[in-house]
Amino acid sequence: MGDTRAKNKTLHGDERREHERAKLVQAERDAVDRILAESFSGLVAGVWPNPIDEGMIARIFDTVCADVTGHALRIRHNHLVRRLDEIAKKHSLEIPNRDFMTVVRMDTPPMTPRSFEHKSAYQEIEVDFWNSLDSGDLAGNERLMHDAGRLIYSMIWFGGLCAQKRLNAICEVICHGVQTAKKQLGARKFYWVECDEGAACTRWFPDPVTLCLLHRFNREHGLKAFPSAPTDFLLATFVKRITSTKNVVSEDKHDRFLRNLMDAASTVASLDIMGIAGFVQNATGVSASMHPDAWIRLITGQIPTIRHSKSPKPTSELIKRESPCPLYGLKGENANEAMEAIAQALALDKGVKRLSKKSLSYKALMKIASANSFSPIVRVLASWCACLRFSVTDSSLQRYLSEFAEPLVAELIDEEDLNDLDEDDWEGLYAQLLQASSSIQQRAYRSGVLRRFHRDLVTQYGLPDTYIEGVSSNGQVDAEILTPAEYVRAMSILDDEPDRRLAEARQIALIFGYRCGLRRGEIRRLLLRDLQGLYDPALAYPTLIVRGNRFGSTKTANANRVLPLWALLTDAELDLVRRWYRRRVLEQTSKKRNQLLLCELHQPNFLMPPKALIEPVQDAMRIASGTPGLSFHNLRHSCATFNAVRLMESYPGELFPVEWACSDDGEIVMPHWGENWYAVLCGEEQYVPAIDKLQYLSFLMGHASPGQTTRVYTHLLDVAVGLMRWSVPMNALSDSRQIELLGFTRANFDQLRKRRGLKEGSTLPQMAAVLGRFKKCGEVAADKSFAEYQPLVSSAAGPKPEAQEMPESPLLVYQALDHISQLITNGAELENAVAGTASLFGLSEPCLTRCHRRGEWLMDQYARHFKEGHLGQRNAFTLGKRPSAHSIAHRVGVGGVANPVQRTCPAPPKLTASHPAVEKMYENLVELARSDAKRFVALVENVVNAVQRSHTQLKFSSTEKKVLYLQFLKVIGFQKLAWVDVRAPENGPDRQQMKTYWSKELSLPESRVRVRWDDPAGPRNAMGVAQIVVDQPTKGFGGRSLQHGMTAIRFVAFVALIGFAGRVYVDDKIQKERAIRGR
Repeated sequence: MGDTRAKNKTLHGDERREHERAKLVQAERDAVDRILAESFSGLVAGVWPNPIDEGMIARIFDTVCADVTGHALRIRHNHLVRRLDEIAKKHSLEIPNRDFMTVVRMDTPPMTPRSFEHKSAYQEIEVDFWNSLDSGDLAGNERLMHDAGRLIYSMIWFGGLCAQKRLNAICEVICHGVQTAKKQLGARKFYWVECDEGAACTRWFPDPVTLCLLHRFNREHGLKAFPSAPTDFLLATFVKRITSTKNVVSEDKHDRFLRNLMDAASTVASLDIMGIAGFVQNATGVSASMHPDAWIRLITGQIPTIRHSKSPKPTSELIKRESPCPLYGLKGENANEAMEAIAQALALDKGVKRLSKKSLSYKALMKIASANSFSPIVRVLASWCACLRFSVTDSSLQRYLSEFAEPLVAELIDEEDLNDLDEDDWEGLYAQLLQASSSIQQRAYRSGVLRRFHRDLVTQYGLPDTYIEGVSSNGQVDAEILTPAEYVRAMSILDDEPDRRLAEARQIALIFGYRCGLRRGEIRRLLLRDLQGLYDPALAYPTLIVRGNRFGSTKTANANRVLPLWALLTDAELDLVRRWYRRRVLEQTSKKRNQLLLCELHQPNFLMPPKALIEPVQDAMRIASGTPGLSFHNLRHSCATFNAVRLMESYPGELFPVEWACSDDGEIVMPHWGENWYAVLCGEEQYVPAIDKLQYLSFLMGHASPGQTTRVYTHLLDVAVGLMRWSVPMNALSDSRQIELLGFTRANFDQLRKRRGLKEGSTLPQMAAVLGRFKKCGEVAADKSFAEYQPLVSSAAGPKPEAQEMPESPLLVYQALDHISQLITNGAELENAVAGTASLFGLSEPCLTRCHRRGEWLMDQYARHFKEGHLGQRNAFTLGKRPSAHSIAHRVGVGGVANPVQRTCPAPPKLTASHPAVEKMYENLVELARSDAKRFVALVENVVNAVQRSHTQLKFSSTEKKVLYLQFLKVIGFQKLAWVDVRAPENGPDRQQMKTYWSKELSLPESRVRVRWDDPAGPRNAMGVAQIVVDQPTKGFGGRSLQHGMTAIRFVAFVALIGFAGRVYVDDKIQKERAIRGR
């Protein structure tokens, strides 16, 4: 028999397979580099227009990844993402399209034979690390680089930063200081470093060793001095200086050493703590960190204070689109023919980089958008393409359309009115499109395109917003939650509803969303038979079955699930659900329990409208959290997040502090607190691997795999992993070793331990937890703009937190009301039109709703001396009647008015140059409203009540009102233009007596009083009749300055009144009219 012994250079088994995989990976990476060098050499050299064109990014990806599939496609895509990031950083280029810049990854941890080989080799460096904590005789810049390298090593080996992109992002922002909150709940003090990694938020929590080194670096150098040198260079320099094995780091392969160290550290971390959690945090492209505001709300119990945010751009620069096409029309044409028409229109200017309104392609697309022969979805899509073509190339737009247009048109081709589709319908349509994606890469890109398309539907057509899985409006994971304390607040707000039946229905919707993670559509479609064991018979362990029925199917097959209500709900919540279930059973006459669980009274076969059930819950959530952007879907994120943390605890309270589980009154509101959560849910007390726990969580959420749950829905894994690192067993460090780590003297160390109440033999985690704050501006208080929650006496007793502030600009309000009018004219519902417009213009929905309601009522008022039905009737704010929806004539080419009178708002001054002066006048009124709301209301109401558009000047019947008018003019800066015009009686006092009298009455100098006898006052007015006259402004209002100036006064007063958050007389009038008319 021949010699079968393995030769030294022969690879077998795993080693051979790993060698072959490495060859494949390197070959694909070399192919990417070659294509970049040959086809895009200018980009590689940095000789390229900045920012890089969005269409060019698409072309690069198409070229590099052409005719490549499977694993090779993933390798090329990921390497191209890294290369583009390197090129952009090196040459200071901006890459606009972040949808492509998503690293595609696998769901399995990086456990390979090579990783264990690295583990053994690189653990020897840890020994050298502990033996070289003293920086020795190093000084100056050499000492700084050495200490920075030591800190980076600790971040990787002990702190778990095992992804190079994340490490670089943390090192770039660490010079700004570590973050903390001054008023944290409980005794545990959190420190973290937060940065933006692309579109995602990354939050890293230092381990005890790294926190000590951060303190030391800040004390000796200051975190601001952290060097900007490459992390691999700093790390390699440090390791080469301390290691006993000199050849561990090659001179020209620092990046390879960094990757190998991270590989080994990741393997060690996966063994020390729950591997799946650590892997999710280290995997590139994962956005699991919670939104910064949500994190502060959780650890402090406070809510964000009101921020005075300006409009993103001046209102005069807001781009006006042509009037959107109607959302209703014919149906039935062939979907392929419709898409072919759009494709032919785009092909007319295929080689043109940017279109204009004179382009053939634009005209052809707008012709499709206005053609009654096409269905609404085709017309909307054509209009979207026409406007998007202004900013993207033909190739980019074709790629966008290829992702969703054809199946979406085929699905909606028979819809005659798009307003008939609600949020759940749109969510289901988009979910089907995402589910059909062939890869993670395509799913990420497609979700971004869909969000871009639907945002246009919301803002330009007034269709309802919806949730698109994977992204939110800013292109990242919607990592918002509702804390347990905020959940209790929201329940209390919903309880203020006078209609007890409606209040309980909304509370149950909130319970099912927060405790059970149900989607809004799943809640609305629940039938009585889906809840078992609540009543007749009433069992100890009731359950909830999520499944499809005649009102709609579940989102996916995995969404069919059975949830243990007895475990997920508290006793009080379960009692509320039982009472509601009993009420519904007694309301129906049939014994069959196939009717809806949540419905309006006597309408058991009709889904409860979202505006009656879901939107009030969202409003309560936003009030309770002080977060205007919170949506109902965030309840599902909250459920997954809190359940994931509790499932991964080795003992209750390890990762989920009791302070987080309490209401504002200190009462624990989480179900089965103090018990093993997995044992409660599954009845298994013995040890269960983390992956099995997360598998059960994915079942509770109705997901196909734990990867989807951990990547998209759980937002406290960074905290969980950070806390786990504080529990990793370490060799006991002697006092001398701790002194070396902190860089203290023995006297300083003993003094610190005595001051912090630590005994001899204290562990490193105990010492790190009491080190105190970072001096030398080394820490940043992230809760500066947060305050205690102030509960409202009643949900209707005052304005909502997001509505407390007036709009920042009167012209912004005018254009928003104009946009609402256009949407309603084209078939949008008022509520959807307001929501979409608020998102487009950066206004809150309550504020815009208030402006529309008040403005509509005021514009219906008639001028004085005219009664309803009079032939010459006219509006107080216009020269004629209030315009109808179809009579508002915008300027399009020749004719029309640039800013016409609206149905809900008068027109601003025609002279565009006067708009800055209008903004300044309004700004002064806003400042008065914030400082003295009562005086503001008195001044503005006085002016609005006196307005007559047919008269240039304003007239007032009493002296008190004239004084208020002068005070109003003083606030807006017009008092210096004001005169007192006195019509003297025929037989009265002399001029000086009248000037003295009116000067004293109106608090104006005598020099500002003019007396005339050309139009004598009657005999009943001994001192004559005085009115305030405003002279023409000298600056800012052009040649016809008096006309433009008085128009500005009327316009500013009107917008200030309708935009004010407090109560005004208009609200009382509207309420009275509704009571009389019964609506």
